[in-house]
Formats: sequence, structure tokens, C-alpha cells
Amino acid sequence: MNIIFDLDGTLIDSKPRLHQLFQHLVPESKLSFSEYWELKFAGHSNETIVSDRFGFNARAVTEFRRDWMALIESPSFLERDVNFTGMHEALDELKESARLYVCTARQFVNPVHVQLEALNLLGYFDEVMVTEQRNTKEFLIAQKVSNLTSHDWVVGDTGKDVQVGMALGVNTCAVLTGFMTADALSRYSPKIILESVIEFKL
Repeated sequence: MNIIFDLDGTLIDSKPRLHQLFQHLVPESKLSFSEYWELKFAGHSNETIVSDRFGFNARAVTEFRRDWMALIESPSFLERDVNFTGMHEALDELKESARLYVCTARQFVNPVHVQLEALNLLGYFDEVMVTEQRNTKEFLIAQKVSNLTSHDWVVGDTGKDVQVGMALGVNTCAVLTGFMTADALSRYSPKIILESVIEFKL
């Protein structure tokens, strides 16, 4: 059996990184961690937040987006990501009966490997796939994961991850450790919705 995991919000907690990067790029922001994530869970994009709450014009929003993409995968911000409690034990158990993969839509390959190594996660995975914003997850998984069947799984925290699994004809599991609520995820009709990867059992 194959299990393909998303990375941010699924295997690792990247919420601190995203909040701190927002605060870095919007120095006038006084949004606390919880306030920022309340807005995000309510469906507000960063662009909407800076426009509506901080008066950014179209040019400033464009510059914000550019700076965000330039810094989001920099070492100084990636080091703010942490493991979810119990993740190593969960992956140990799953590794006994399945081949595990990562597929992420990040921009750069090497920082993903460096981070997974630093978090002691890299050794669990047969392959780490990075779209580099050039390929789709569907394409990479179809290319890199052999013998996909309807018994395999895609596990992620977004509706896009569910759509990827459906396009590949495999099972889909959505988790609530990322950036979408259960109500929002249910609109994509995943096979199951769990609190976290820790609850995922074969």
C-alpha cells in the first residue's frame, strides 16, 4: 500500500512560520497568532487581510505577495516549523505496512530535504516529491509512485489534496491540523476527515 502525504499543515506544523512571516511583512500588524488564524480559517487570504485591514493598494498587495514567496521557504522562517506531537510514532506504525511518500507544492527541493532531515522525518519516506510550482501533484505522484491502486491514500489538509487523490483514483483523508475547517473540507467529499495524521490507521 502507498500513502502520499502533503507536508505543510499535514506532517509538520507550519502555522507559526506563516503568522510570523505575515507580521514581518506587515510591521504595523498587531494580529495575534490566534487572531490571524481565525481570519485564515474564515477564508480570508493574506491579500484580503492586508487590503481590508491595513489599506494596502493593488501595488502594495503585489509587492507583499512577491516578498511572501521570496521568504516563505527561507531557512530563517522554515526553522520555525515544528513536528506535531506523536508524529514519529504514527509514521513508525504506518511504515510497517505501507510505503510512505511526501508530495508538496513548495518552490524548492533542497530546503524540503534539509528540513525533513532536521525534524528527523526524512527516513520515513521512499520518495519526497516537490512540485517547484512547475508540475502538478497529480503528475508527480503518477510518475514517482509505482503501482497506484484504489486502496492507496492521499492525506492532506486542503481541498486541493482531496482533489489530487480523487484525480488519481485513490482514497482521500483530510486532516484538521492545517488551514481549513471540517466544514470547508467536507465540501470536497474526502473519504474521511481526521483531527490529525496521528489518528490515521490502516
